[in-house]
Amino acid sequence: MKQHFDCIIAGGGCSGLSLAYYLVDQGYTGDVLILDREQKSNNDRTWCWWSKSPTPFDSLFTHQWQYLKFADHNNLSTQSIDPYRYCLLRSADFYHFIQQRLALAANVTWLQADIENIEDAETGAIVQAGGVYYSAEWVFSSIQKASDILSPNNKLYQHFAGWWIETAEDCFDPSCASIMDFRVPQRDNTRFCYILPTSARRALVEFTVFSTELLGEKAYEAALEAYLIETLKIERWEICEKEFGVIPMHIMESKPKQKHQHVFQIGTTGGAVKPSTGYAFARIQEQTKQIAQQLIAQELPNPRLNRPKRFEFYDQLLLHILTHRGGLGSTIFSRLFQQIDFPLILKFLDEDTQLTEELGILASLPPGPFLQAVWESYLGVNKFVPLPPNPVHQ
Repeated sequence: MKQHFDCIIAGGGCSGLSLAYYLVDQGYTGDVLILDREQKSNNDRTWCWWSKSPTPFDSLFTHQWQYLKFADHNNLSTQSIDPYRYCLLRSADFYHFIQQRLALAANVTWLQADIENIEDAETGAIVQAGGVYYSAEWVFSSIQKASDILSPNNKLYQHFAGWWIETAEDCFDPSCASIMDFRVPQRDNTRFCYILPTSARRALVEFTVFSTELLGEKAYEAALEAYLIETLKIERWEICEKEFGVIPMHIMESKPKQKHQHVFQIGTTGGAVKPSTGYAFARIQEQTKQIAQQLIAQELPNPRLNRPKRFEFYDQLLLHILTHRGGLGSTIFSRLFQQIDFPLILKFLDEDTQLTEELGILASLPPGPFLQAVWESYLGVNKFVPLPPNPVHQ
């Protein structure tokens, strides 16, 4: 097997496979090596996002919704999200589709091996995998260790557990997804459930928490069971699959570009996650498509997405509140979804709004927590009283 390539993709998950797909789809002629310890085939996660444009993966969607629902203890609101649609894609279907497409590309090589080291050099990059050294002009890595995710540097996490369930009776409306349901105990965090029904008797039900500490496994299961029984009034169900995930909620620092940089982070480690929501799939597609276009045009690759800086400011304020006063999260989101049309909220989260629209959105939110977040985050005055950390097995 050859050991020099034009491009090495370290990690064959969502971002790595997306980059390989766009390179092949757009006619990249360089030799590409994809490295991962396994060739993914299991459904290890479910991706959801909203879109108003066709995607290469439309035929793979498990389901899509034109209506979204928001609920708290006082209100329940359902709205059309036209011109958007809320999409659900199972990872197993995505992996299979990309792998089939890449199998037809003569310039793509797959190798299953543990990646031991990635080193940048003046004239290229070197990757050690399975005890063998491979070189390339460019290396794009999405490798993320568990120790990095749970690093002390990460102050806030979005963590969630979900069950794909089937019920004995019709319990769901498959035309409407419940994006946030705050009818669960908050416990000084931001906690909610959401429901993605694919039929009247089948749905993904997930319990999500924004907090500084993870919970124990039994706590997630107890919350899901209580939500199904007490809130949804479902008495009997069968668990078909389980999901669990942890997403660090922080703004990636912009590191100065090295003079001779040949190794780039992509995906979650490359800043493709929306800091304040954890949504990543659509941004990963945008990032990897951008890199593919740059390589084909023989430009220097730049994974950083071009976004107005003010959205980073908005994200920073919300993250500050959720970190130090997590119990206010339900109030903030309730005010947002009660007063602002859902399509405009999605447009705002896509960072596609105009300043005049953003001022209207910000005016709908309780001003006190945000003014205090500005005071503490940007004026260097830390007068908040930190909430006690959650016990790990709460």
